[in-house]
Amino acid sequence: MKSGTTSLQELLFANRPALQSQGLLVPGHTWGDQARAVTEVARTARVTGALWSALRDEIAAHDGPAVVSMEYLAPLPPALVAAVVASLGDTRVEVVLTVRDLNRTLVSMWQETIQNGRSWTWADYLDGARRARPRRRVPRVVPEAGRTFWKQQDVVGLVRTWGAAAGPGSVSVVTVPPPGAPRDELAARFGRAVGFSSDGLLSGESANASLGLTSAVLLQRVNAELADRGVSLDAGKRLRKRVLAKQILAARAATEPRIGLPVERWVRSYAAGTVRRLAAEVPRLEGSWADLTPVDVPGSVPATVDDTALTDTAGRAFAELRTVLAERGVTPPEEWPVGASGDRAVAALAGLVAAGVRAGVTA
Repeated sequence: MKSGTTSLQELLFANRPALQSQGLLVPGHTWGDQARAVTEVARTARVTGALWSALRDEIAAHDGPAVVSMEYLAPLPPALVAAVVASLGDTRVEVVLTVRDLNRTLVSMWQETIQNGRSWTWADYLDGARRARPRRRVPRVVPEAGRTFWKQQDVVGLVRTWGAAAGPGSVSVVTVPPPGAPRDELAARFGRAVGFSSDGLLSGESANASLGLTSAVLLQRVNAELADRGVSLDAGKRLRKRVLAKQILAARAATEPRIGLPVERWVRSYAAGTVRRLAAEVPRLEGSWADLTPVDVPGSVPATVDDTALTDTAGRAFAELRTVLAERGVTPPEEWPVGASGDRAVAALAGLVAAGVRAGVTA
């Protein structure tokens, strides 16, 4: 997760005929078909569901290689990983893991969890990641934020789990290029790992938009307010992420400061250990291990967001979300409170989201 997967998935499905001419099958009509099939496996802990079976049958009917890309595959438990591999029968399974440097990943993963409805503050998220990092002596108390981060980002653990299921020599690592690299470099590396040429392929525009600093802080606080009101993660996830985050707040990103993170000592040390272990275990690398050296992320910290900026962003988001709900036939009773600021502004926006959830609006 958060290692260039969205752009690669867009590349695959924007170029299905061209890839087919190279002998590579991209199963499913859209990426959503792959996503739903993998989600079915993750949620049911079974590989006999209709969606996964359809994907598997399409792969089996193709005389040549096929590629499935969905982030939920990576952290599946070992027994389920083994079942996924076994479900493909005699097909040789090769695993390609894209990996980004740890410091940039920390920033992007917090944003992802916030967009998915979590309410961990930036400070709590960083502290949880630091305290929960995989090591020989596991602390007695592991913060949930840290467990969630490392479930997706324990790269060495992911390599070992999939390597054990798919067999020796089955895992390749593709490193995400550092800032300033050519835009198409990740696609070229991924193509070499999978076995296709990316020359001349359409790249498309990534839909995985990030948030500016103020919007991220606002969304985190809205999530906390919604949790207090009893709105579950699943109930409000689609409206929060697809509408409020991706459509409304992401559009403000260019006008807001970005989240910054200098490289801390533990990040540098842990990343160096990760590279040593990966270099000893991974038979094939596309890119450079140096790409995983953590780099400073320029920007500001969430603590610098003041009530004035937060209130302004909340008010604009409230107006736009109210319009979206009206277009879907929902006229919430909530009006923007006169003189609202800070907590009241957050509560007003959260109330509007809750009204949309109660009305069944999803996207």
